[in-house]
Amino acid sequence: MSCKYVFTLVLAVIQQFLISKVIQPLLHLMYGPHCPLKSAGKIISYAILANNKPFYEFKHQKHSFLLKYQGYKDLEYLDCEDVTLYSVNEKEFLFVRTNQEADIYNVEKHPFLYNIQHSAAVELLVASHETIFQYLQNKTGQDGSNICYVHNHGRCGSTLLAAMIFHTNQCIVLSEPAPIVNLAWMLNEKDYPPSRKSVEYINLVRATFLLTCPDPRKKYFIKPWGIQTLSLLPLIHQALPGIKEFFMYRSIKPTVLSFKKIFLDDLHAMGETAVSMLPINYRMIWNKIKHGRGEEAFFFIILCQIHAYILETQDRFDIKSFTYESLMENKQNFTLELLKEVGIGENYLDKALSALKRDSQANSDLLSRESLRNKNVSISEGTLNWAKKIALDQFEIYLEGSEGRIANQMT
Repeated sequence: MSCKYVFTLVLAVIQQFLISKVIQPLLHLMYGPHCPLKSAGKIISYAILANNKPFYEFKHQKHSFLLKYQGYKDLEYLDCEDVTLYSVNEKEFLFVRTNQEADIYNVEKHPFLYNIQHSAAVELLVASHETIFQYLQNKTGQDGSNICYVHNHGRCGSTLLAAMIFHTNQCIVLSEPAPIVNLAWMLNEKDYPPSRKSVEYINLVRATFLLTCPDPRKKYFIKPWGIQTLSLLPLIHQALPGIKEFFMYRSIKPTVLSFKKIFLDDLHAMGETAVSMLPINYRMIWNKIKHGRGEEAFFFIILCQIHAYILETQDRFDIKSFTYESLMENKQNFTLELLKEVGIGENYLDKALSALKRDSQANSDLLSRESLRNKNVSISEGTLNWAKKIALDQFEIYLEGSEGRIANQMT
């Protein structure tokens, strides 16, 4: 792990400790709240005084901000256009009101929703699960038919897909909304796949998606954080039978090379952290086979995502798969097929293709092409052969050639 990373991490931990353990308790003591959330029957409002989310943390929760209690508000406040779902945890749904000038759904300006939603937030709203389930009882007839969702394993072109759909101006595009990955992390504390009969899970999934896509008159396209969201695969269509699901993937070697370019010296630490947030049974497999200094962990994570897709499509044929390679081979045919599946007319082809002329992650300091251009990385033949063996032995996934192309039949 690099010295710069360790130093920055220590500073962030100290800052978070001082704010969350010293300053925030004093504010709560002075301003409240002093009564239980569940008994309120409404939502609690906090003014956001400061951003307290460390750079390394993707979990969006109350401790992500320095807060001042303001009081209770009616549930109807959630219908305001500038109020959006921010996160979900074991007990609560969290919403934020953002500056309207932020234009949080503009994927060109903000390739990842979780970043701009957090930085533009001015008010935090908290409601219990029970309160929200009651609130959604009045919103009947929503089966998710206005939502498209693209499962992916990360670094496979899914952000580019989101940019292509955004350029058609026919959908609200949600690129990596935090509630989806926070929901998946909650489910990942269980084995995979989670029980398909669990009403609790299904209600939570339904609520999270309907709150993330609140307007049934509008069409939504969701591109989630990919590498740890596999636990949602068996549940989404049960919660919302009308939702349209896809799966985007890529040959495994160039995918891991892309991750390696991003993390470089921190690859091992980031790989171990990412594996620790997979479902429990996948973590147990990794503990038996783990090997190497980082590359292997990312091979394993990607294989888990592909394995989850293969499991789910053994008895389902409604999750269309797309590959990055097919996009590069024939951009026009790929885009026409994508538009057809999303329900967008062929007359928007040129607009969708225009997204290919720019970097879909240009405004990301970490992930832009410019920031990654001069980073030379490689993966040894021995490491790739190890990945091929693990893929076959643990997951019955067949990897072919020097790029590790997935040879299994995909829908």
